[in-house]
Amino acid sequence: MREERVKAVSEAIADIGYEGIVAFDQFEPEYNTIKRLYREFEDTDRVQLLVICATTQDFQLNGDAQAFWRTLTDISLEHGSLGSLTDVETILWEFMEEPVNARFTSMKSARLEKLLNSGFAEWFLANHRDVEPFEVWEQLADGIENKKRKKTVVLSMKIYDIAHLIETGEYLEFPYDIPIPCDLQVERVSETSGITESTETNKVMAAWTEVMERVSEKIGHPISLLRIDSIIWQAGQIIGKAGENLEESRHALDAHFQEVGLENPERTALANELTASLEQHLEIP
Repeated sequence: MREERVKAVSEAIADIGYEGIVAFDQFEPEYNTIKRLYREFEDTDRVQLLVICATTQDFQLNGDAQAFWRTLTDISLEHGSLGSLTDVETILWEFMEEPVNARFTSMKSARLEKLLNSGFAEWFLANHRDVEPFEVWEQLADGIENKKRKKTVVLSMKIYDIAHLIETGEYLEFPYDIPIPCDLQVERVSETSGITESTETNKVMAAWTEVMERVSEKIGHPISLLRIDSIIWQAGQIIGKAGENLEESRHALDAHFQEVGLENPERTALANELTASLEQHLEIP
């Protein structure tokens, strides 16, 4: 962990304020899918179950996350009904046959079958509104026989959190230090921002946890790592698409931050801090 870079990145994120931080969730790939499915189907419980279960397959994609969620939207709307658990299961199996899920299909199918046979779906529909969100997290992990800190389990809980936000206007009460998925985008921004030179998961997560704690302290409001993840993930994808070119990355980040609703000079400062070590990162053999 590089203390001076952690401090600079924390200050840049804190300076956009709480509203600026949470605004990034509206630009996550799953946000529009959930909103669209809420409009189309009356049963928000089954929509939430559908997107949670689908997210357990969000790994080794044949495409990007945007394609993953667009495809789930299309399959759901083509199916046209979400009035029963059978509808949820049918949509999920049809979704599994789409090109975006073509990689590691047998592994994904086995995971989905295990989840659907575990009783998680029935338990979720009967209990999720009456239990602590952390219990849903544990039940899902048990359902796919996975660890709570595994990427797809945590990501599923982030999607559950955003689905609850869209429905109620409030986030779920997860522990603020819930671990974020340490994926390619998180690793990329860890390096381009300079907060750590390591790609080891525990060191990357330690650095972002320190950022989260500093941001929370500065703005006087607990900020979950799930919120920080939205900023990092979107920035990482933009930097990657720009070919990790410093000038192009900063220009693209500034444009995206403006779309999110950030003002200057805060958005420029954030773009600069998230790419402060980009050229140095590219020089590393």
